[in-house]
Amino acid sequence: MATELKTSALTTLKRVKERMTIANADHDTVLERLINAASDFIEGYLNRILKRTAYSNEIYSVYAPRQEMFGLKQTPVTTLTSAQYRAGTISSPNWTSFIADEYELVGDGKSGIVKIYGGVKEGVNVIRFTYTAGYLIDFDNTKDVSKHTLPFDLSELVERLVVRTFKRRDSEGKTSEGFEGAQVNWGAILDTEGKDILDRYRRVPTFV
Repeated sequence: MATELKTSALTTLKRVKERMTIANADHDTVLERLINAASDFIEGYLNRILKRTAYSNEIYSVYAPRQEMFGLKQTPVTTLTSAQYRAGTISSPNWTSFIADEYELVGDGKSGIVKIYGGVKEGVNVIRFTYTAGYLIDFDNTKDVSKHTLPFDLSELVERLVVRTFKRRDSEGKTSEGFEGAQVNWGAILDTEGKDILDRYRRVPTFV
């Protein structure tokens, strides 16, 4: 039985097998392990979760006397639902919503930066955001942008990494049962072209 692919996997078993012209199911388990592991590696490298996800009450601190700009942890942001500031005490916080005209998402959401007009005073865990960020993933509908928005080059890169690793496995005489995707040094397999692709999407921690 094949290993189940994660819902966040950046490609599918079918796509990888088509690329390798594999018709049987003999290697499905190892290929799915590799797809999962390569997808995890890429998300780790990019410092972000790629599959579109809703984030509720993500809390931030302010370390300046007053701060207007906040960089959310996930991008691209598709919906900014709410921004709230904390009043009350640590043990009995009172979260109050900013009104709609007091904050906005900067630009098209790709940066993940939110501006709070008037700013927020210094404090620990004093502001929180609820938002949705990431790409739609539906490999059955890759031409429909209402269902699939994952960049094509990221899927291609995952597939190339999996194929390259699988072929190296064969050359080293490893068996499917003894080969785990988590053991692969993906950074060593990543070539310059692949690194250039990832660097275009890499999320640099924002301290604004």
